[in-house]
Amino acid sequence: MLMGVAHPVVINTLALFYVWNVVAALFVVIFGGFFLVLRLERRTWQWPFNGPPGRDTLIWGLGLLWIIDGLLQAQPLMVTQFVGLVLDPLKSHQIPSVERVVHWGIQLWSLHPLAWDWLAVWVQILIGVGIILGQETRGRRIALVVAVVWALIIWGPGEAFGNIVARGSWLLGSPGSALLYAIGAIVLLFPVSIWTTRRMVRVFELFMAGLWALAALLQAWPGSAWWNPTRLPHFLLSQARMPQPSFVSSPIYVVAHWIDRSGTMANGMLVALFVVLALLWMRGHAGRGAVAVSLGVTILTWWFGQDLGVFGGMSTDPNSGVLLVLALVVYRRFRPPLRGQGSAPSEQEPLRSATP
Repeated sequence: MLMGVAHPVVINTLALFYVWNVVAALFVVIFGGFFLVLRLERRTWQWPFNGPPGRDTLIWGLGLLWIIDGLLQAQPLMVTQFVGLVLDPLKSHQIPSVERVVHWGIQLWSLHPLAWDWLAVWVQILIGVGIILGQETRGRRIALVVAVVWALIIWGPGEAFGNIVARGSWLLGSPGSALLYAIGAIVLLFPVSIWTTRRMVRVFELFMAGLWALAALLQAWPGSAWWNPTRLPHFLLSQARMPQPSFVSSPIYVVAHWIDRSGTMANGMLVALFVVLALLWMRGHAGRGAVAVSLGVTILTWWFGQDLGVFGGMSTDPNSGVLLVLALVVYRRFRPPLRGQGSAPSEQEPLRSATP
């Protein structure tokens, strides 16, 4: 369709969209480079990574993900079919208030799809660049504040609040990747000093416990229909049929056929697994085993449930799984020693070293 002569308007729209992006890219490179050189000559710019290792890891990870999101937003189908293939399906099974929010987003986007898509591309790219290269007292903080606002806007009309009230599941990315982006930015706005205290470690542990508890609740909620014997295998088959490399889809087909007649049992196992992970993180001082199991479950659900979030030509971000992987890496970068490996610091006492 995109290359057919029967749709010259679509082709012209795509051409105009990419011309806009080329112009914007040149503007960013020229003026950004000029600004950076000026700051270097005045010696008012310093390498922005000299803080706690866990915080620097989150800065790098979150910034790069925002840049990737901007590039994904520049896919051709985003310009021509974003409303029909991404936003319209979000209204399914929603409560009236959430459906109205999504409908408002559709109306607003439909006023000028090309302009909104172009804006989304560059807002997200510049947020990522600002988080990575911005100075701590100004540039990075501005980028983080914009990231929180933009992510919450996306979370409403663009993600229907993570489908929490509409048959949501961690397999679908609930509570929504945009919400996790906002939380990550808020955490980076905390004072740098708190990143070396026990309190920050406990914040991460409670966050992980709450996320796995929510995953268990959504998976077990009767209204979500995941207990239906055919819901889970059919969902996996739909993921496997997405346009993607065979090495990604083949294992999903295998699992879908394996649980074809035991979808209820498989769902029960998922619920139990999420509950166990929530309890492990709730108790605190999660050991290497808990982190390793959480990482394994996260990667597998990101792969088999969220389909790695980047295939099909209509992905706006890599979905929630990659953000949880990032959170686990950050946790390993600043958590305190395990029990039996030395005395643990008090709640206010700085951590003397980070576990690599």
